Amino acid sequence: MENNKIYFLKKSADFLFISKNGKRIKPVKWLTIQYVDAESSFSCVGVTASRKVGPAVLRNKLKRWVRNSVRSIQFKENLSSQNGRKIVFVFRPQTVDFYKQLKYSEFKDVLQILQNI
Repeated sequence: MENNKIYFLKKSADFLFISKNGKRIKPVKWLTIQYVDAESSFSCVGVTASRKVGPAVLRNKLKRWVRNSVRSIQFKENLSSQNGRKIVFVFRPQTVDFYKQLKYSEFKDVLQILQNI
């Protein structure tokens, strides 16, 4: 039975496991993508954005962008076609107004790297 649902990571132990045992891709200077193959057939996604990234409003906006992208049909098909992955998006601190000026279209362009994972 194929499971198309994508779950979101919530436990800090899961984030630490992926950080220590996973592979890293750094498509741009402000984003690192960590991933590990899951034993299960479903995929899990998590987001990390420290307080150094910006205020809570900005961090939550970045998390909404990730959730929206993950829920898109194209991304969902890519994740569900594989055995299962645990993926963590890590937003790195940048200059003062960098994330305020970042556009959603630029973010989606960076996520095209996930097609090759």
